[in-house]
Formats: sequence, C-alpha cells, structure tokens
Amino acid sequence: MFSRLKAKRLLSFAMYLATGYVVVYALCTTVMLYMGNRVITQSARNFDKQDVKAEGEELIDLLETNKDGNWLAEELALERYPPSTIFALRIINTRGHVEYEVETPKGINIPGWEKKKSGPVKFPRLGWEEITFPDSGRTIQMQTIQLNDGRILQITKGSLLEKKQKQMMAHNMKIFMLFSLIFSIFSTLFMIFITLRPINKMTNSIRRIINTGAFESNPTPVKSMISELDTLGAQFNIMTEKYANLIQAMRETMDNVAHDIRTPLSRIRGASECALKNETLPEPLANVLADIIEDCDHTQLQLQNLMDTREMESGFVKIDAIPFNLTKVIQTIADIYSLIAEEKSIDLTTSLSEEEEIIMDGDKNRIARIFSNIIDNALKYTPEGGRVSINVEQQAQNIQVKVSDNGIGIPKEDISLVWQRLYRTDKARETGQGLGLGMNIVKLFTEAHNGQADIESSPAGTIVTITLPLKQRNE
Repeated sequence: MFSRLKAKRLLSFAMYLATGYVVVYALCTTVMLYMGNRVITQSARNFDKQDVKAEGEELIDLLETNKDGNWLAEELALERYPPSTIFALRIINTRGHVEYEVETPKGINIPGWEKKKSGPVKFPRLGWEEITFPDSGRTIQMQTIQLNDGRILQITKGSLLEKKQKQMMAHNMKIFMLFSLIFSIFSTLFMIFITLRPINKMTNSIRRIINTGAFESNPTPVKSMISELDTLGAQFNIMTEKYANLIQAMRETMDNVAHDIRTPLSRIRGASECALKNETLPEPLANVLADIIEDCDHTQLQLQNLMDTREMESGFVKIDAIPFNLTKVIQTIADIYSLIAEEKSIDLTTSLSEEEEIIMDGDKNRIARIFSNIIDNALKYTPEGGRVSINVEQQAQNIQVKVSDNGIGIPKEDISLVWQRLYRTDKARETGQGLGLGMNIVKLFTEAHNGQADIESSPAGTIVTITLPLKQRNE
C-alpha cells in the first residue's frame, strides 16, 4: 500500500496551498485588470463622445445661422488642442464634395475618410461610430450629422485619457500584484505553520511506530490553532496511549509465556535425550523421542525469536564483536539440521571443508542465529527429495554466504515484504509453520554487523545472500 502511494509521487500540502494562493490571486488580479480596463474604456470613450457631442451642437448652431464657411476656419483656429488630441472635421455638400476639412495634428489619416476634394465622396452613415487607428490602437469617437440644408457634418475627436488611465491602471496592478505575492507567501507560511505542524507531529509519530514498532505510553500532545486538527491530535494521542498500554501488556504476557515454556521444554528435551541413551528402547519409541527432541529444538528457536523481538523493538541491536571461526559455526549449524534434512530426504550440502578457516569479527551467537533461521526456512519450505546448498565465498574485505534451495519459492510481489516482522506469505500460512519473525531477525542482525541481506526467488527456488564484513568498523 505504501509503495503504491509513493509511486503516485503526491505533492505536499504546502505545495498545494502555495499553488492555490498563487492561482487565486492571479485570477483575482486578472479579473480586476479586465474589469478596470472595461471601466476605463467606457468612461474615457463616453467622455470623448460627450465632448464631440457638445462640439457638434455648437458648430451646428453656427452653421445654421451663417452659411459662409470662412468664419469656421477662424473659429477652429482659435481652438487650442493638446498635441496628443486627435481632432478632425469636414463638411460634405449635397453633391458629395468636401466643402471644408480640417485635422489636428496635420497630416493625420483618419481611417475611412476619403481624400477626394476634387470629386464626390461616398455619403457616410449618420450617427455615431468608433474609429480605431491600426498602428497605435487608439480609438476616437465620430459623429455624422445631417444639417437642415442637406449638408453632412462629420466631427471626430479622441484624447489620450483612455491610454493614460490604462497605463496608470497597469502600474497600480503591478504594485497590487507585488503586495498580493508577498501576502500570499506570508499567508502560505502561516497556514503551513498552523496546519502542517500538528500533522507533521502525527506523521513523525506514525513513522517511528512503523519503523520501530514502539508505541509511546506518554506521547507528546499534538495541539493546533485549528479546532478540527486539535481534536484530531487529541484523539490520536488517546489512541496511541491505548495501543501503547495494550502492547505493553502483550509484551509482558509474551515474556512470561516464553519464560514459562522454556523451562518445561528444556526438561522435556533433557528427559528425551536421557531416554534415547537406553539402547534397549524399541525403535518406534526411539523415533518418537527423536521427534520430540526435534520439535523441542524448533520450539526453542521460535521462543528465542520471540525474545529477540523485545530487543529489536528499540531499533538497536547490541553486538558483542569478537574474532571467531565462521567455518566452524556454519558446519555446526549444518550438522544440527542434517537430521531434519535426512528425514525429508533433502540433500543438505556446504562448500566448506573442515580444514578451511574463515576468521571474522562479529557476535558469534547472532551470526549463528542468522544462518540457523535461513537454513531452517530453506528446509521448511523445500519438498521431500529437494536440495539445500550453502556456498561460502571469502572476498577481500567481506564474506559472502549463499543459501539456495529448490523449494516453493516466494512470489515476486512478496519478496520486499519478507523482511517485515510477523509477515508470512500465503504459502507459509497454508503450511502453518513459523511466526514470521525469522527473516526479520536475519535482516536486523545482518545490518547490525554492517552487512547486507538479499533475496532472489522464483518458482524454481530461493537464494538468500548474506554479505558480512570480515572486520567490524569502530563506531
């Protein structure tokens, strides 16, 4: 489950929160800029339209009372338009000829105005029209009016009011965006602090429980300024404390049971060994006693595994490293399990000879437990008539031991889970053997010796490789 979650590569809450703030502020800024531009455009163009309308009404009164156009030039000459203002006026007679035309600044080309003073022009449509200059993008307002005598008066005018206000709007929006960015950063940091701090506390506690299997009986209170998270933290603390008390009771019970069973088990094994020394025992009874001794050894191994779990719960395994002969340890373990191999007609072989010595630093008892658990598993899940081989290779700085079998194998999806405590594959559950502690102890003891444990498996069998340094590093 955890591997599937990691495969999704989910982003952290902080990233989602920061992205959310940036997106919200960016959308708000875009909407405000759009609405501001619309308001500026409408207000500026309405202002120009009102200006054109007032100018047109004044000129219409003058043209109605004075048919002579000379005064019009004098009247317009008195006007003082800013250099940035576009103003144009023309009068078209009933024959389509332009009687009078003026433009400011000089030489400006009004889109749609025909420069045909010598000939007739196309009669324009009456009313209002917006004219946009393609090169600058400026928009001016134009009004076309028909006088009482049939002539056409066209007035157009446009100021830089719209452009200046839009520039001011853009400048203000840049300042707003800067403050929005700063505010979003501080808002994100604040929300991360009050939101993720308690979540991180709970996450760290859960991670510690997963890695070590140790619950805290008095966990650190998880508090938050957010009521829902504060409630969640309080419930998490209560749950953790209850589980801690439960597991502590289970540990004490397990210790008591292990100690209580070990003593009578040793007595049973000792009595069976004494009985086997009697040469007059019938063969069936001797076989039963041998089976009892074998079962006692197997049960003692499982009890030792249970006892070792107490030490491993702290996440630290103490190693008493001394030089010893690894060859002798492996040979002794192989001899012990040779009886089990014979009963199942399994060929148990080792590549070591009795004369060969491999001296290494380590905890002799822990190393023996490593290979005992591996060989025990190999024999347990190898069918009758199979084979289990132990190959030892001494390298420059390391010693590599491979225990291979042609047993039932481990499914590919279960290989990474084999090292977990109390984990058993479906095939192991079907046989009803083991507690799921052996391989977990193998890995922890190996890593405590600064070594490495690996598994390769297929339907044709399993290979467990243990790599250990010949000399322990001084920590």
